[in-house]
Amino acid sequence: MKKKVFLIVGLLFFILTSGFISNVSAANYGIGVHQNERLIWKCKVCNNAEMDRIFGSEWGSSGIFTNLSKGANLKWEIKSTEKNNTILSINYDIWFWNISDDWTIKDNSSHINFFVDPKDYSPNYWFLDYTSLVPFLLPIPVGEYLGGLSVKLNDWYDVDNRVLPTLNVEVQKHSIYPNYPNKDIKIIAIYNDRGILNSYKLYGKENAVIIDISLDFLPIYVIPSLFGLVVLLSIGVAFYIIKKKKSLHLLSNKK
Repeated sequence: MKKKVFLIVGLLFFILTSGFISNVSAANYGIGVHQNERLIWKCKVCNNAEMDRIFGSEWGSSGIFTNLSKGANLKWEIKSTEKNNTILSINYDIWFWNISDDWTIKDNSSHINFFVDPKDYSPNYWFLDYTSLVPFLLPIPVGEYLGGLSVKLNDWYDVDNRVLPTLNVEVQKHSIYPNYPNKDIKIIAIYNDRGILNSYKLYGKENAVIIDISLDFLPIYVIPSLFGLVVLLSIGVAFYIIKKKKSLHLLSNKK
């Protein structure tokens, strides 16, 4: 009898503890961008003719690809971020793809919502609301969030969070809507540790790059790190040179 009571108490403790740990883990997810922060992406490659063949001639007239062309920049300015018990929300202004970088009046405003707990997404989830088929921002820590979300994503998506948080997407011909897309495509989206899209590549047949987009600025927080790395490398080189000279001097004295 005592053994049964002990087992029941132990089981209840395990269930309660598991739920508590799950909630604590979900509560730790956050937003890596800040109010008034500006994000700029640059388009390195844009094969407009191939995009027309795959998505139709209207692909560049709406959504994240509006006015996309090679050499153009896209700017977002974060207006506010919010987190409650269930939702992470990011509000931002958009300046669509622009060759001249003449950022005058914003083109649009939008927002992104994420569940605090990636397990709250419905099964077979896909980023249909994004014309890019992947988000340009994700909650942090990105690797853990994508890991939790991976069990909910449909079979287009493969999450690789071993080194760099990455979404690999393979979309077959006519799998979104009838006659859309008109060809098989593959997308590789890589995120930095702040949940910002660092690299976006869309591939067509035989891995030909059709679109190549990358983050186009060096965040301020990276500069001190780079400066420290340069200093450390310089000190290391100096010590190596001094040690080498001492070794040569000792060898010459022995002779």
